Amino acid sequence: MPLELIALLAIVLAIIIGFWTNINVGIVGLVFALVLGHYIGGLPVNTIIGYWPLRLFFTTVGVTLLFSIAKLNGTLDKLSRTLIYQSHGNRMLIPIIFYVLSLVLASIGPGNISTSALLLPIGLLIASQTGISMLMISSLIILGSIAGGLSPLAPNGIVALELAKLHGVGEMGFSIYLTNVVTITLFSIIIYLVLGGLKRNGEHYQIPKPGRFDKMQIYTLISILVLVLWVIISGVNVGFAAFVIAAFLLLIRAADQNQAILNIPWSTLILICGMAVLVSVVDALGGVNMLTTFLARLMNRTTAVPVMAVLSGVMSIFSSAVGVVMPTLIPTTVQLSETLGHVVSPALLTVTIAVGSHMTTMSPFSTMGALALANTPEDLDKKKMFRDLFIVAFAAVLFTAIFGLLGGLGLFVD
Repeated sequence: MPLELIALLAIVLAIIIGFWTNINVGIVGLVFALVLGHYIGGLPVNTIIGYWPLRLFFTTVGVTLLFSIAKLNGTLDKLSRTLIYQSHGNRMLIPIIFYVLSLVLASIGPGNISTSALLLPIGLLIASQTGISMLMISSLIILGSIAGGLSPLAPNGIVALELAKLHGVGEMGFSIYLTNVVTITLFSIIIYLVLGGLKRNGEHYQIPKPGRFDKMQIYTLISILVLVLWVIISGVNVGFAAFVIAAFLLLIRAADQNQAILNIPWSTLILICGMAVLVSVVDALGGVNMLTTFLARLMNRTTAVPVMAVLSGVMSIFSSAVGVVMPTLIPTTVQLSETLGHVVSPALLTVTIAVGSHMTTMSPFSTMGALALANTPEDLDKKKMFRDLFIVAFAAVLFTAIFGLLGGLGLFVD
């Protein structure tokens, strides 16, 4: 069997082992990287260690540390409850406010998983008390979270941008984020209408008035605003800026330092970086080139984007968008574009992979889909909820492919 094929199969096998044994796929990926890269491929161990995406790791730790502080001191929860209160209990507006709130919160730094974990318990409780569709609230919170989750300030957005730089696609700026927001918002409108959002017009529900922000929460909100302005105006690395602002908040005792560090999503970071090392080894051994050649046979000028959207989406239903799909497929984009005669740009393929892989994260196999199921009231049929989340995920794949075929995924790409 060719070494290139063995290398590609190693990625698949790592995902399967991680899924069935519940061992972090990144750890499994590092094992395969050593065995495959050093003992079979002859790569020096120091070369393999050098594949660890240090910039990505550094940036993500800084951002997640800052928002760990904001979560611990109640700032994010208070902010979300304050904004939800602005709906004045209008049942037609509540789902829309949850979508916008999740999009905004995820965009400014916490990312998709933290935002969903924060808002799903609140949203599903309100849905159970008001008769609003559980599926609609779950879908809109998750979709809003992933719409904002590819922001240049959020962990998944940072990963996408860093992978694009690392593999020669170049500086993507806000193109991934804006495309993601437009695509998901259009799909969310469809979900809202299909699940009866407009039928609740004129109905009201009493929402408790939240308390005022305390001193530390106000300092935290100001600090987040400073981070956003600092990054936009000066272009400083968002992770470095987040470390500086987190240090200030810890200095004024805005949260417990040990708890803030413990709440950094270390498991996710190991997943992302471990798989990035394995994919780099696979690339060095020719596996990415083989995958690129195979994909090129399925694509032409018309089908390249929808095929990549479907591939990314289906892979993401059963694996991690940020830890598996993007690190596996983004490295193929430059060579794939060349093989196709530049009829589609590496940037457009990268946007397609990023958006396509995130559109389906309401799958019950994903973290956010699982969070929705976990927070669903016990008296609801969870098997039906499981099935319905799957249906929405596959509908998202179909929508993304059609939107890509119509040119929608290229709106913000040169």
